[in-house]
Amino acid sequence: MKPILLVKKTCLIKKYEDNENFRLFWEEPDLSKPIRETTFVVVDTETTGLNIKEAELVSVGAIKVINLSLDLSETYYRLVKPSNLTSSSVEVHGITKEDIEREGRPPEEVVEDFLTFSKGTILVGFNVEFDRKILEKYTKKFFGIPIPNYRLDIFHLWKQRGGEGKSLKEIAQELDIPAVGVHSAIDDAYITALVFLKLVFKRHSEPVGNLPLML
Repeated sequence: MKPILLVKKTCLIKKYEDNENFRLFWEEPDLSKPIRETTFVVVDTETTGLNIKEAELVSVGAIKVINLSLDLSETYYRLVKPSNLTSSSVEVHGITKEDIEREGRPPEEVVEDFLTFSKGTILVGFNVEFDRKILEKYTKKFFGIPIPNYRLDIFHLWKQRGGEGKSLKEIAQELDIPAVGVHSAIDDAYITALVFLKLVFKRHSEPVGNLPLML
């Protein structure tokens, strides 16, 4: 384990070890295991805006990658009831007030379900720290804990490969992955998962701790 990760893990456990919710949702993956034996959860969120302090969750989509294969039986998609669904955000994600009224769930339920779904896995995303920060607003509010998972940003993997700054769609196209339906949380999670698999496939036997993980 990289020294910075060890320090952060130690501080995290020390700070929250007496928190019942942390004990419930924290499960440390074995970073010495090969990448191919590690379970990942690829996540994406849609929100009412890009300002973390003001934005609210609108939807969360996630897919598990098990043994470096997409497990489409292990998918997670929830609509969330925000207090204010802005018209500008509807233009981006296409989720309407009618959708929210019909399928939206309270944010505390959605986040609790996500913590259960992702327990013990490594979170993967494109600009994953945005997703982490928006989810963490709710985990701290309702459960008093941060997102407890190690995280991996697709963009960092792309840069390790020598790629330059691009959008998710551009990276996918450069890797010959069809990028359709972008701006739906579950569709973006699916595309991100395909990009992730293509970027790590040749590294499958490496310890997962070799990846540019964050905590």
